[in-house]
Amino acid sequence: MKTKKRIKITPVLITLNIIVLLFIVSFYTIRLVKYYLKENGSKGGNEVVLLENEILKHQSYLDLTKGLVYDEENNVYKYKGAVNDNYVLYSGMLFRIVGIDNENNIKLISEDNITMMYSGLNNGYEKSYVNKWLNVIENTNNTGIYETALVNKDNLLEYTYLCNDKIDDVSKITCENYYTDSKITLLSLYDYREAGGKSSYLNNGQEFALATLNSKNEDYFVGNTGEIGLNEKTTKTINVRPVITIKADTVLISGKGTKNDPYIIESHEVKTLKDVSVNNIIKVDDNNYKVVAVKDNYVKVAALAVIKDKEENMKIAFSSSSSDYKASNTVGKYLNDTFYNSLKSKDLLVSGPWYVGSLTLDNLDYTKVYSKKVDAKVGMLTLGDFYVGDLNNIFTISRGIEGSNIINVINSDGNIFADTTSSKYNVRAAFYLDSNVNIESGKGTVDSPYVLGVKNEAE
Repeated sequence: MKTKKRIKITPVLITLNIIVLLFIVSFYTIRLVKYYLKENGSKGGNEVVLLENEILKHQSYLDLTKGLVYDEENNVYKYKGAVNDNYVLYSGMLFRIVGIDNENNIKLISEDNITMMYSGLNNGYEKSYVNKWLNVIENTNNTGIYETALVNKDNLLEYTYLCNDKIDDVSKITCENYYTDSKITLLSLYDYREAGGKSSYLNNGQEFALATLNSKNEDYFVGNTGEIGLNEKTTKTINVRPVITIKADTVLISGKGTKNDPYIIESHEVKTLKDVSVNNIIKVDDNNYKVVAVKDNYVKVAALAVIKDKEENMKIAFSSSSSDYKASNTVGKYLNDTFYNSLKSKDLLVSGPWYVGSLTLDNLDYTKVYSKKVDAKVGMLTLGDFYVGDLNNIFTISRGIEGSNIINVINSDGNIFADTTSSKYNVRAAFYLDSNVNIESGKGTVDSPYVLGVKNEAE
């Protein structure tokens, strides 16, 4: 019987195994080098790094309840839980990254409340007063107070997706309808829930408004403990934490995303006061002031502390009867006489407009405030001013809607309260500085405030 000849296949298999092994080693070596360079950058230091790419390096893979988590169903990334690596500094203001949408744009929310105002949210976000305050509305005066304060906004901002579902049951929060016509919005109830609610980075110990309504057009808010509440009164003021979206191709300049070293996405040289940003800190004499408005001819600043009488906080009446702020009434006379003359740097101050138009129960639109003004060098903040709510137990110059002798104050709980003009409260001074004043030193922070020099006469 003829036997079959055996084919020796061992050398062939060995060769094929070696080729496969070399391919695997090469493949993973290339990937290792690729991701090492992505993580650590090239040695040349000239590689452009996008903020989106830097954020994605920190994606959570094991614990999907905390950190940057990928939502496969919606193809988006969301920050969840009490994270501490999602800080962005932009236009002088600190933000937290909410997530990355399916177009790779990055949603941010301000870390702190920016202002207090009547919202008009019962009309829906699009027609609300807060939308007008946040966004520039074409052919409408005195809108976009917030948007115009943002630096390089045309190159950085994208339209924001706002969940627009009406929610009656907070155990059944949905996001099926979107409002996409504004670049700046408020946070939605859906976004707050998705981040982890009161257990998340969004719970900052401050009460703030949400854009979400129920079927009765009552608006939700987050309390200072992180619990959800429902605002049933249109006459209640809200605290505003703006939400913005920056473009996918935004370049990361520096930073690691922590509070002490936030991501930086915009930088410009600061030579004079016209170059500063809202929320920057400026030293005048021996006291620090926060920038609350930057205009072509002046910069408006407000004190970080109330005026003191020796060691005690000074309390004074607004006026004997009228809620009209004037340089000649009780508190106005004190500010523009005694306080002004106490300043060593008063030659740097200029007169500016203090808006004192009245709102009514039928119309709480903040733009009505601009219907009347008084010019003075020193005043106080009003509803709708940046950082009006930073201090408690103080006067505003916002006239009460209840009568001509009623003025709005910020009470000891940090809420707007209507009181008579003869009542005594602490005073937080605000004034206008010439925008051509040179800045000699500083970084614009509390620890390193901008130090002023002299006016640049060449300007």
